[in-house]
Amino acid sequence: MQYLLTGIELHPDKGFGITADAYYQSAEHLMTNHFEHYDSSQQAEMPQNFLFRHSIELYLKSLIIIFHRELKINYGNVPFDSEEPEMFADGQWRKLYNSHYIDKLYNYWLNNLLLPNIDILKKVAPKGDWQEAKHINELLPIICKYDQDSSYFRYPITKNSLLDSEKFTMQKFKAKNIEGMVEEIKEQEASNKKGTITMLLVDDNDQILDAYKHIGNILTDVRDALKEVAFYFNCMHIMSRMTLCGGM
Repeated sequence: MQYLLTGIELHPDKGFGITADAYYQSAEHLMTNHFEHYDSSQQAEMPQNFLFRHSIELYLKSLIIIFHRELKINYGNVPFDSEEPEMFADGQWRKLYNSHYIDKLYNYWLNNLLLPNIDILKKVAPKGDWQEAKHINELLPIICKYDQDSSYFRYPITKNSLLDSEKFTMQKFKAKNIEGMVEEIKEQEASNKKGTITMLLVDDNDQILDAYKHIGNILTDVRDALKEVAFYFNCMHIMSRMTLCGGM
């Protein structure tokens, strides 16, 4: 695995893969090494989700460049070893560096590079496991519904305010009165249920104006999909570097 210890200028994928590794490993670290007061912090999972999401994009760009270079496939009229790689999407060639939609990156890599060249890959890199992972086709739509372009977990607000509200840790709810809230807390204590953080905004007459509750698990299906897809491309990237690139 020479690429782990050599300069990026020697890497056939322009360093996209080794950089993806850094994002992926950082995301994994955050999952099991929580900062102080993690459980009571707002948006605590957003950084790890962003890191997993960005690693997926970088791994895909790495694989696209590697497949073009190692299989000597031109980018349309652009040479396969060009310093400005491209991808084909929506009926035209686009600059790879400016492409951020992971579903389109994946579709291009899968249907234009992997599947049409499986027989060739088996000949030039017989130790590789060159086949489609069907479950990725099921998981990517879950991710792309929220974060197709790498903005959802990077910013508090995006173009879609309805989806934005789903990632907010402090969720608004209706609370009738303070007495009712006190009774609810007593019931939780009596049943040994884990308590939650609640914030009540009241007026001068102790009437509740707004109420917010801390939700511990936000968008768990998206979080799990990000982790699984990132793991798949981490493995695919390592395999491609070892079998197709000779360790570089």
